[in-house]
Amino acid sequence: MVGPSPLETAIADTAAQTAFPAAAAMVDHLKATYGSGVRAVVFYGSCLRLGTDENLMLDFYVLVDRLGPAIGNPVSAAFGALLPPNVYYHECLFESRVVRAKVAVMTLGAFARGTSDTAFASALWARFAQPASIVYAADAVARTAAEKALRRAVLTLIQKTVPLMHGPFAVRDLWVTAFRATYKAELRPEPESKADELVDQQLDWFERVGTAALTELGIDPAAAAASQSNAAWSWRFRRGWGRTLNVLRLVKAAFTFQGGLDYAVWKIERHSGVKIELTARERAHPVITGARLLLKTKRRGGLN
Repeated sequence: MVGPSPLETAIADTAAQTAFPAAAAMVDHLKATYGSGVRAVVFYGSCLRLGTDENLMLDFYVLVDRLGPAIGNPVSAAFGALLPPNVYYHECLFESRVVRAKVAVMTLGAFARGTSDTAFASALWARFAQPASIVYAADAVARTAAEKALRRAVLTLIQKTVPLMHGPFAVRDLWVTAFRATYKAELRPEPESKADELVDQQLDWFERVGTAALTELGIDPAAAAASQSNAAWSWRFRRGWGRTLNVLRLVKAAFTFQGGLDYAVWKIERHSGVKIELTARERAHPVITGARLLLKTKRRGGLN
């Protein structure tokens, strides 16, 4: 029997990382909230990387078998199926303090499709080509499916980024190029240096996983061909499509994400240094304010 590949091993090792106590308390809260249909909970982002939620907000994806029973609102479930994921703000108490989380909810099947190489938009495969932990799985089947999606996210990102490289490249530079491209495709409020910072903070992981993925794909970075123009055009289309999806998700979140505007303002300031104060009038009209927020942030240099 053939054993797991180096990439499968690397992904499984990271996915097995346990949540620190405050994050584990939030996982319990999410399982109770979304019910028996929860197939897996994936923990990712800065809190996972730093091992703390101090002055931060936890990031989770809750993967369910069906949206309707999990969300409990047929209209929200319908929009979640049309434009996944639905995003919610959650709080729970842990050791007499409030723990906060941004939680995306979608089906496990949609998660698998969104991380595959058939998904044109980069949102899922770019996000989950980074370290992520499966902090809950309903059973071995669910864990295997979630791990497979995380592995496919890495392969998809690598496949779609290699053509952007100009001849032979270092694995680190491949990741930096990938994240810079995906930030631009998602209206992310990140400075140009964020991609370098992200990769360098976990360079051993990115080099291990990137090398394993290139080997699995049969790509030699020392003998890579020059960049192909059709790849650049593909990324230009992806940028337009990804930004359109993000605007639509922002509008949808105005109805589903309680505290969404405050979260957006906090996120923009944390990542770009652009500080925006919301007025009572703006809070009363979240959809219009969301659109204005994008324009205001862009003018102040908070979007790439």
